[in-house]
Formats: sequence, structure tokens, C-alpha cells
Amino acid sequence: MQSGRGGTYVSLVGFLVVVGLLCLVAAELHGIESKLVMQGQQIRALGEATDRLSAQRLPAASQGATAPPSAADEQPDHVLHPDAPNFLKPKAFHWPKPGASLDGVLRRGWPNGDLKGFNPLLEGSADILETIGTLCGASIADRNAWTNPDEWYGSLATRVEVTDDSKEFTVYLRKHLLWHAPLVDLNDPKYAWLKGNHEVTAQDFVFALDMIVNPQVQNGWLKSGFDNLESYKAIDDKTLVIRWKTSEYLNLETTLSLEPIPRFLFAYDEDGKPLPKETLGLRFNQHWYNNKGYLGAGPYRMVSYEPGNRMRMERFEDYFGEKPAIKEITWPIYTDPNQTLLKLKAHEVSIGVLTPGQYREEVRPYENSPNPPKNSPFFDGRLNCGRAPRFGYYYIGWNADRPLFADKRIRRAMTYALNRVQLIDSVFAGLATISDGPFQAGSPANDPSIKPIPFDLGEARKLLESAGWKDTDGDGILDKELRPGDQKRTPFEFTLLTYGSSKEYTALANVFKEDLLKIGVKLDIDAAEWSLMQKRMEEKNFDAFTGGWGTTWENDLHQVWHSSQADVPHGSNMVGFRNKRADAIIDKLRVTFDKEERLKLFREFHRLVDDEQPYTFLFSKIDYFCAWNEVKDVVVAKVRPALNMLPWSVAEGAQ
Repeated sequence: MQSGRGGTYVSLVGFLVVVGLLCLVAAELHGIESKLVMQGQQIRALGEATDRLSAQRLPAASQGATAPPSAADEQPDHVLHPDAPNFLKPKAFHWPKPGASLDGVLRRGWPNGDLKGFNPLLEGSADILETIGTLCGASIADRNAWTNPDEWYGSLATRVEVTDDSKEFTVYLRKHLLWHAPLVDLNDPKYAWLKGNHEVTAQDFVFALDMIVNPQVQNGWLKSGFDNLESYKAIDDKTLVIRWKTSEYLNLETTLSLEPIPRFLFAYDEDGKPLPKETLGLRFNQHWYNNKGYLGAGPYRMVSYEPGNRMRMERFEDYFGEKPAIKEITWPIYTDPNQTLLKLKAHEVSIGVLTPGQYREEVRPYENSPNPPKNSPFFDGRLNCGRAPRFGYYYIGWNADRPLFADKRIRRAMTYALNRVQLIDSVFAGLATISDGPFQAGSPANDPSIKPIPFDLGEARKLLESAGWKDTDGDGILDKELRPGDQKRTPFEFTLLTYGSSKEYTALANVFKEDLLKIGVKLDIDAAEWSLMQKRMEEKNFDAFTGGWGTTWENDLHQVWHSSQADVPHGSNMVGFRNKRADAIIDKLRVTFDKEERLKLFREFHRLVDDEQPYTFLFSKIDYFCAWNEVKDVVVAKVRPALNMLPWSVAEGAQ
């Protein structure tokens, strides 16, 4: 028993020795590991310090214009159709220019008054969709606007697969996409739920499409472009598949120009509670953020909006692509266009577009003069001026749903009674070309056989008489029984709703009024501010109005001209144009890909509209813009907006 116990003691001692040695080894290993961790931290800190030092030594042209992630880094992790080519082309025009200042501030006036709202799915005006959207928004892809607009390059997407029938689009988003921070006080506990970075995902596109097709959402002008939509699905956070019911020509444009909507913001109320699915569309129309500012993922972030005072944007330093040179853009807000000239001459704004009247008074008389005014910034080298086409056409729209303008003879008579040639020369100072149809002046879509209807009061009077209008009571105003069985005759009197802040449109309306009175028609002028005018137009609360439509690189007539859009709430066919042959042409254009056949259809549509005269077409405008000489690298794009500021720069030190 003793020998057994002794053996046990020896074994125990040996075990303890082994355990002790193991503890020593473990302690040593832990020490080594700690040293390695510490060394790793030191190496990383050294690397970060080196990076900071390197950044400080970079030339100015490299700061604030960080190169986007490499092409390899942006490639999708997986591709659903590896044999399909990438539809997107390389970006063909780059900015900023080497050596451009990256700290400049551009001041550009906003003469249209306060905005009705900033939600791009609800607001159809060019102010939102082009001017602000171009700077603050981002879409799946963009056209090569300065070189070849027929080509698309990736914006939010790096790869797009398109089936041969143009019915299915597989979109692969970039990996490094962030939304701008919302324009609220993030230090307020109320908005704690909005703190942090929010990534742009395929779900944001799904949310945008949900809102576009939601019947509760008041965006009839936009819905018309998506009535061919069959399905859409987020495969994962970075992959989106959009499918259309039929093969249509504009499936490509509609898909690639689609912008996401930040679901993390617009799917919630102001307290961060999810909006009920049953009433989401209704709540979206009146969303608490709609009037606060534009929230996008583009190269500029809106950082302040003070109604009646100014807007301010800053370069978004976390932007995924090439950052613009201009660091900040400020927009003084006002409603009197005359202030643009005053602010420009006082150097309170860096660039401004002159009204035709301002151009006529300040520039036109001296353009070819050997002795221009010596103290004028337009002629002493301080301002550089140029011309840019405003892609679109302007018109007077006649409400065909009202008995007064239901007859095309009346509408044609109105066009005969408007002296467009004189108005362009005297009122618009030659900064326009006469329009005679729904396409940009000079577009091949215009039928060359169509000539502008001349100014002819005698012909206008004949058309009115043929439609039954006569002066039966001798008061100088034509009258008629508008409806069968009317007990009294109605005098020919109507109200023209026009843009109240424009001297040019006021002058146009007054000239028109005088000429119409000569043939027995009384015109009343209702000059309204833009926001009120928009509301009246959307509600179709007008006899006639002055308006304009922007033209895109690829024309889609459906939104403005198809009969199905005439009764859509907040739709674009505000004049109530309904024509079966026009509908057939529009429908055929949507499924026709052959360019020659499309051209024939466009020209037939031009002839039809010329016969119907739903609008009195006025002109296509030319913007005369002037910029102080610190504004550099000004180039004019080939598509809307022509004055796209992304490639521009402002010399260092300019204030």
C-alpha cells in the first residue's frame, strides 16, 4: 500500500510540473500574441499617418476629387447572365479639368419663387427634375450628354443586361452608394432614427416603382410611362430585375433613367414609425419630408432650404463617381426676374440667364457697335456670355373640354390671330425660333411640308364665322348659342392664364388681347405666380394657358398627347386632346424600332396636330446666359439641361 501511495505522489508531482510548464508556455504565447497585436496596431496607425501625410502633399487638383472605386472593385459579385454583354458604354466626358480649383462657390439665382415640393415622383416641373435633380439626384445610367447622347454610361449601375426584345433588364448596382443625410436636425432626439449612413439598394428602386404604380399616388404625368410595366424584383441588395409586358422602344429610356427613392425615409412618418401599407400612397402624397428638401445620392447634397430666401448645396464628398470641381452652389430665391440682371451686375450671382427684355436693353444694341459702353460688365471683359438652346417648345393651350374651344376651327382661328413673328422680334428680342408642332425646332421629326400659320386676322374672322360666331347685338363682341337649346347667346370672352412674373408673357398677352378685340373676341388676362399657375393647370381650371414642354432626346408622345391621359388626375394632357388616329400613331411608335418608320409616324403626327391645333405653338427659346470670368470650363450639353454645371469650375478665391 505504501509503495502504491508513493507512486501516486510521484505521478501527482509530475503532473503538477507539466501543468506549470504548460502555464509558462501559455503565458509566453499570450505575451507574444499581445506583442503581435500591439505591433499590428502600431503598423496600422503608422499607415494611417502616412496616408494623411500623403494626402496633405497631394496637389490641389486631387483633393476633394477622390478617384472612384476601381473598375475591378465595382464588378458584381455574381452575374445572372454571364454570356450577355454589358449594355453600358464608358463615360466619354470627364471632370474636373486638370488644375481646376476645387474650392470655388457658384452663386446662381432662382427666379421662380418657392418650390411647391421636392419629391421627384410628385413634382413634374423642370425645376425639380432637371435643375435640382441633375445635381442632387442619380439614376441607373446617364446619357453621354456632351458627346453622343445615344450612348448610356453607368451611374448608380456598373452593368445592365438587356434581352434582345428589350423586355427584361437586369441591373447591377455599385457597391459604394450612400444616400445624402436628410435635411433635419440629427441632434434632435426626434430624428435619432435617421442617424447614420444609409446605403442605396435595389429595395430603393422597388420602393420607387411601388410608388409610381400605386393608384393612390398623385403622379399621373409619370404613371403613363410605366403602364407597360410587368414586374420588378430585388434579387439582392445590389441586383434588380425589371420586366416589361411588351417590347417597346422606350423601355430602355424609362428603365435606365429610373431614380431610386430612399425607402428608409419615405416609408416612415416623422417619428420613425412605418406608414401603413393600406394608405402608404396617400401618406406619400403628403409626406412630411416633401417640402423640406431634395434627398438624393448625386454629386451635390442639399444642405439648406430657406423659403423665400435661398437654397444651398455642397459637393457630396462620399459620392461614388467623379466629383464636380465646384464645392458649393447657392441659390438666392426671388420671384422678380428683373432681379437676375441686378444681382448679376452687382456680382451677387456668378451666372444668370437674361430675359429677352434685359438682353434687348443691355446687350443687343451694342453687339456690333465699335464703341460699346465702357462701364458695362457685358463689354469690358468681366462677363462672358453665350447662347444655349432651351430644348422644348412653348405654346398657348386651349381647354377642349370647354365648349368655347371644342371646335378645331376656333383653335385654328386663335393661331391666325397671334402675330408670332412680331412677338419673337419685338418682345422676345429674337431669342427664339417659331414653332409649328410638338417637336424641337429643327428636329427631323418635323414634317417639312408644314409651314407656320401666318398672322391673318381676316382668315381668323372667317373661321369664327364658319363656326357660327356673329355679333348679333352690335356690341363689337361675337356671340353664339354654345349648346343646342340655349336661351341666350354667349359672348366670345375667355381668360388666358399666364406666368405673372414674366414681362414677356404679359406683353404677349396684351398684344394678343388687342388683336383679338379687332375681330370681336374679348380676352381677359389672369397673371398668376408659378405655384398657383401649376395648381390651376393640374386641376384643368382654365380656358387657356401659356405653357411649355421640354423635349427629350427620344420623344414619347404618350404622356402629353394620348387620349387615355386626358382624364388622368395630375396628368399632362391638360388640354383634353382626344383623337383616335393620334392614339394609333402613338401606340405604334411605342413598338416600332425602325428609325425610318418612326420618322414617318412622327411626321404624320405633326400633320395631324397642325390640323387640330390643340395648342397654338409659339416658339423654341434660346437662353442668353452670362457668367463672371471666375466661372471656368463652361460647356453646353446636347440634351436637357443644356446649362449642366457638373463640368464647370470656379476660380479659387472667388466669392
